[in-house]
Amino acid sequence: MLFLSDLDGTLMDSNGTITEEDVNSIYQWTQKHSFGFVTGRDHAFCMELASKYQLSCEYMITDNGANAYYKDQNVYSSLIDLDDGIQMCKEILKYNLDLFYTDEVGNRYYPVSSYGKERLHSFEKKQPSLGRFSNIDILEYLNSRDLGLAKLSMYVENDLDLLLNQFRDLFKNYEVMATSKDYIEITKKGTNKWEAFCHLPVEDAIFIGDGENDLCILKNLKNTYVMDHAPESLKVYGVCVKSVAQAIDIESRKENV
Repeated sequence: MLFLSDLDGTLMDSNGTITEEDVNSIYQWTQKHSFGFVTGRDHAFCMELASKYQLSCEYMITDNGANAYYKDQNVYSSLIDLDDGIQMCKEILKYNLDLFYTDEVGNRYYPVSSYGKERLHSFEKKQPSLGRFSNIDILEYLNSRDLGLAKLSMYVENDLDLLLNQFRDLFKNYEVMATSKDYIEITKKGTNKWEAFCHLPVEDAIFIGDGENDLCILKNLKNTYVMDHAPESLKVYGVCVKSVAQAIDIESRKENV
């Protein structure tokens, strides 16, 4: 059986930390079963996290469903057209938001030419879990690429709902979603975690999440858990728990009945 977990707000706290209890539960689970991440984070981040905690993680859905991996092999991609992505960046910069793009190996690019290095360093301090950014400007980097983009990310301190609606009107042909209380992200139309799951070599799984972008999986899998701090609208789609460890414990006890 495969157990899939969302990261931010579910398995991982705001500092990018996983509790010892959760780590030990995953260790025990993977003695007999498979485990994986389902997240808005990029593949490089997920690989580093799995390595840091020595987690056996054969399955990964990353970038809000723009990519899916099995045993480190990319089995599915849904990418924004590169030229469209560049034009979207130019439009987003008019709103003076902290925009960034993360490439396939984990390098992050920010509007350094538009905002300056001082603002970049201030943003790095506000969002330490993202790590260090490249000094290369986001548009300069994108103009040197050949491939499409998994997603564009924006940090939004104020008026998230207002901006979310504005960007949905502006970018009607793309998925525009709030992935947390202060992030808006853009992916290719039709991109979501459930669509990516359908391209993995597995028919069924257990899933735990806490955000609106997890709803597509919560609605479609039979065996699901929701963190108890999740929005009330999500709680009807799974068993409410306080941690990944608690969900794994419930599943383990089911096997022993």
